[in-house]
Amino acid sequence: MNHHAVPRYYHLDVDLVPERVGQIRRILAAHLRYWGLEQLVPDVSRGVGLLLEPAARNTSAGRTAIETWWTGQHLITAVSHDDPDTEGEHRVEPHSLAEIAALSDGWGSCTADDQHIVWFSLRSRTELREPLVPKSPAPITIEARPLPRAVPQPVAVGAPERTTPIEVAGPA
Repeated sequence: MNHHAVPRYYHLDVDLVPERVGQIRRILAAHLRYWGLEQLVPDVSRGVGLLLEPAARNTSAGRTAIETWWTGQHLITAVSHDDPDTEGEHRVEPHSLAEIAALSDGWGSCTADDQHIVWFSLRSRTELREPLVPKSPAPITIEARPLPRAVPQPVAVGAPERTTPIEVAGPA
């Protein structure tokens, strides 16, 4: 089995300050390289930087969580900020969202439990996908019964029992 197809998850919680953004990007890059996803490092680093840099400049930015999921075909990266003082729409700069949309295959944002979450996904390249192996059909081992055959018919109480041939559906 190709080790790239194994699902993986990584979670990093940090108190965000401007000096830590570069370090966080390097930590994520190291995990992606460890997972064998070197070609996704530039786009993930750029996307995470676009999401972290504005929040790091904000003095009220609280705890930040960065999560990455590798499904075997997609890498999903999510950044969430604990910042109840800021409205959700103003937590990420509009030009940053436009750049994330341009570099990713999909993205979105939501607010949950006083956290603003922005995620983006990158599709794997064809060389990373587990090759599909055609499977041969399983042999059929069921024997068909000859039709029609005699089957006893249910009768009312006290009536004589009789047997009449009826067709019974068998395997097709």
